[in-house]
Amino acid sequence: MVMLSEQLTCGRAVRARGIAAAPRRRAPVVAARASAKRQQVPRRSVSGSAERRGERVKVRAASAAPPAAVPPPQVFQSACSTSMAKAKYSWDKTLVLGFLAGSLIGIGALLCSVVAGSSPTLAANNPGLSSFVKGAIGLPAGLAMVILTGAELFTGNVFIMLSGLLTGKVNLADVCKSWFWSFNGNFAGSLFVAAMAFLAQTTSSEALTASVAKVAVAKVSMGFTTLFAKGVLCNWLVCLAVWMAMASNSIPGKLLSIFIPISTFVTLGFEHSVANMYAVSTLSAGFLFNPWTRPGERPEETR
Repeated sequence: MVMLSEQLTCGRAVRARGIAAAPRRRAPVVAARASAKRQQVPRRSVSGSAERRGERVKVRAASAAPPAAVPPPQVFQSACSTSMAKAKYSWDKTLVLGFLAGSLIGIGALLCSVVAGSSPTLAANNPGLSSFVKGAIGLPAGLAMVILTGAELFTGNVFIMLSGLLTGKVNLADVCKSWFWSFNGNFAGSLFVAAMAFLAQTTSSEALTASVAKVAVAKVSMGFTTLFAKGVLCNWLVCLAVWMAMASNSIPGKLLSIFIPISTFVTLGFEHSVANMYAVSTLSAGFLFNPWTRPGERPEETR
């Protein structure tokens, strides 16, 4: 009996150890399956993240920075849209923006006259280089300030408003209103800069005043046909500068687009109406207020 009970006890113990050991034998299989599943899950997530990254790259490429230059048809459409916006300006807004544009062009013309008047030796020995220096320094800076500040310059508005008129975006009344108030604002701004330049004694020396007077007298001494032709050629290049600036999407590109046509027309001696407003106003101020000049005398006749 004792031996039988011991055998039964040993059998139960063996079966218990077998039952306990069975999970240990199956544990590596279960662990291997679990690790395989864990390895498969990251693979799916990695491939999914790669696909998402590819989609993000495509989206970024689609929404990348605009091209450096806009095609001409889009520039023309932009000019037409701008004409519609300008047509909605009130008269006082156009007048104030025109005053700002006239002042900035006057400052550019003042810079040009100071550079030219301060280098008489260069003008005498190398007039071509002197003309290029004047063209590179003065009026390109003035027009750049006008375009970047959104001021209303009459000569640029000719291109903008005619674009809208030809496509039916604006009517003739809108064009005349914009031209009238921008022109008068330009004239007022030019007078203001001429007066402030006189009060600031920017051209107080006899050499500078004589140079400014000589240029202004030469302008008013030309015949109508010559002035008209010079004005047409000048505004062709001015409108081209506005067009090229609208085609560029960067500030450096706009500045370069302005510099090339404007320096060209100044070097060639074409006539810009708003710049001439400043020049003639300065001539009048010089004849009226400088004691060494008298009305009716040409600069070479003054002492």
